[in-house]
Amino acid sequence: MSRASAWLADALTTAERAVDRRVGASLEQRPGWGVTVLPYVGHGTTSRLYLRARTVARRRRGRQHSGVGATLLSAMGHYLSAELAGVQVSAQVGGRTARAVSDDEGYLDISLSVDLTPGWHPVTFRLEDEGSAVVGKAMVVDPAARLGIVSDIDDTIIHTGLTRLVEAIRTTLFVAEDARVAIPGAAEFYTDLVAADGGRAPVFYVSTGAWNLHVVLDRFLERHGFPLGPMLMTDWGPGGKWLFRENSITFKSRTILERIDEHPQLRWVLVGDSGQHDPEAYAAVARARPDKLRAIYIREVPPQSPGRGDRVREFAEELAALGVPLLLIRDSRAAAEHARELGLLDV
Repeated sequence: MSRASAWLADALTTAERAVDRRVGASLEQRPGWGVTVLPYVGHGTTSRLYLRARTVARRRRGRQHSGVGATLLSAMGHYLSAELAGVQVSAQVGGRTARAVSDDEGYLDISLSVDLTPGWHPVTFRLEDEGSAVVGKAMVVDPAARLGIVSDIDDTIIHTGLTRLVEAIRTTLFVAEDARVAIPGAAEFYTDLVAADGGRAPVFYVSTGAWNLHVVLDRFLERHGFPLGPMLMTDWGPGGKWLFRENSITFKSRTILERIDEHPQLRWVLVGDSGQHDPEAYAAVARARPDKLRAIYIREVPPQSPGRGDRVREFAEELAALGVPLLLIRDSRAAAEHARELGLLDV
């Protein structure tokens, strides 16, 4: 980033946070509004857990509306959050408690020493001042697991149409949450991969989508039969090193490498699409940890330029020399057939 861009990012960040503080403080005092904690799905090992949440001002539930207008308002409401900084929150899981204070964007990042069994555990977030509690959940990866799965979200498990701007806007703002369309075969493919590892394989969903959509996407996974797992997302808006969000390749490769190092016993399958920068991000991971990857599957998203397809095939040739197969696929069936050849799926 140039010096001028860095200055602009800092200036916009300062302005955004000043506005957020004023709006959040105003809404917090309005009748019918209050402070709440939005828990995100936590994850970790049997000895250490990583929890994330956000403190926001939110209207207490009122009358529900329907129709296109209500869908638009609901979609906009997810993005136009009123986050609150400096809120003291405690998180309790498995008899252990940690305390944290929300940062300038309202986020809470908690690393907690635990002694937990593998599987899912409830996490109780409590506002220190009010005593009200919200229950989230956290996934503890089984030490006996041998496979890990990383999946992109947009146009990999859910039809978004990011390569077509008008369609992407329509899907995001005007399609009701329960009308969102899953990519055919993706849920079954992931479920079979997990089952082939005795039900132990963890699934992480890594996306440059905004954290604001976490609750919507969590419900989408459950509604369409995807294995539940942590969603690792980004904060949209200006930051110290960007004007809109962290670079996609940097964010995804860094996040995946952190999971690989966190769970050294696992070897991984990475699934993404050709519409954005998944091939570049996954290739960066393969160069850094080729011995940790079993396969990379890139779903071909139309409209696909010939140059884009050629670029993915170049990555495939490069990574083949490292012992990492990368396939450009049209559907989940092709990925499943290849995974069976690798012994990752039962016949």
